[in-house]
Amino acid sequence: MKKACILSVVALSGCVTTPVVSDFNGSSVKIQESFGGRAPSAETKAEAARICGKVGKKAEGASTRELPNYQTEYLFLCL
Repeated sequence: MKKACILSVVALSGCVTTPVVSDFNGSSVKIQESFGGRAPSAETKAEAARICGKVGKKAEGASTRELPNYQTEYLFLCL
């Protein structure tokens, strides 16, 4: 029983993923997140701020799009 509990915790920890930048053009950045929701996670917002900061701009959320395989793509404008 103890082994089953440990295995389930390890399996669930695999669900947490790092946000991935899928597109950046200097004016906007798209970031994909596994198991995302309507609102981006704090990690996703921080990554958008970091990327937009490279061109001296601030990230502002613009839209959310559901992708296949439980992926969510967030579009941030760099203003």
